[in-house]
Amino acid sequence: MKILVAMDSFKGSATSIEVGEAVKKGIEESFKEEQTVPIKVTPIADGGEGTIEAIFYTTPNSIHTEHVQGPLFHQEVTAKYGIYDETVVLEVAETSGIMLVEKKDLDPWQATSYGLGQLLKKNIEAGYRKFIIGLGGSATNDAGIGLLSALGYDFLDEKGQNLGYLLKDMKHLSRIDASSILPELAECSIRIASDVKNPLNGQNGATYIFGKQKGVTKENRKEIDRILEKFAFLTNELTKTFYQVTPGSGAAGGLGFTLLSYFKSEIVSGFEEVATIIDLEKEIEQADIIITGEGMLDAQSMMGKVPVAIAKMAKKHYKPVIAISGSVSEDAVQCNNEGIDAFFPTIRRIASEQNILDKENTINAVRETAQQLFRFGQLFK
Repeated sequence: MKILVAMDSFKGSATSIEVGEAVKKGIEESFKEEQTVPIKVTPIADGGEGTIEAIFYTTPNSIHTEHVQGPLFHQEVTAKYGIYDETVVLEVAETSGIMLVEKKDLDPWQATSYGLGQLLKKNIEAGYRKFIIGLGGSATNDAGIGLLSALGYDFLDEKGQNLGYLLKDMKHLSRIDASSILPELAECSIRIASDVKNPLNGQNGATYIFGKQKGVTKENRKEIDRILEKFAFLTNELTKTFYQVTPGSGAAGGLGFTLLSYFKSEIVSGFEEVATIIDLEKEIEQADIIITGEGMLDAQSMMGKVPVAIAKMAKKHYKPVIAISGSVSEDAVQCNNEGIDAFFPTIRRIASEQNILDKENTINAVRETAQQLFRFGQLFK
């Protein structure tokens, strides 16, 4: 029996590699010492946190780091990026990720995508022109204004004064000046890895749907949405494009809109992009059973999230799929109709959110769940 462990990250707790290795260890502990079973860990992601680790899991020497501005003004972070076949893989979660900000410090007015622009600029100046950018896990709601600023765009008020690049200063935005941009931008192409389908503005847009988790309140979301609407209007005038209603333009606080408007780019499924690069389907074909999972399994998992996407791929080859997740909702049973044969939560006892999300506790809970699951499975040999 060959087992493939393809876990997504448990966001806020542990990476896909960490939980994948925990599953492997638990399975190994379930067998007697004289028994061995081939287990392969293949981390997977959908364009969000862990995308770079998943793509370059077997070629870690292709991962590089750079110091850039983090999601908050004056915050510096060390961001990872990877290079393969002359293509640079960037990840919003590395430069502007919500996991880089304490919950109490989340502030949509101050959060910026400037660091992503710095990383993009560095690689453009190094001669690269092809990029993949994963958009999941951002702490920003600035529609990519920070990114554009790092690439030379200026945001001006009606008097021609430079407003900087923070969302809080865009209330008086009147004009976007492209006179100082990198000339090489016209040569660049970007594959936008994202499974978000929301538009930029409105009740289903970036601010209203995803803003709350980034610090947007009911009191300021209307004002923020209007700022993004004005930015979109000025962008359309400058670029002669119209993308704010395009599905996915609202991804990563509106970064999808900016990447579509200012670059030669296209939105592709984050999961499918990663799965193709690492040849996940081949791994599934060669396995007898697939173990997958994520931090929370619910009905939303059917909307293109990793476990169900893996299950659908596995069912093409008639492979059984088991999901191990931190918690499961009452409506998670719907995932059984989408290819997940059975799912198992890891939370066993009442505890505080801090205790549950603790990395060590999460890894131990995943390991113990996998161990008990496979001990049970051996009863039916």
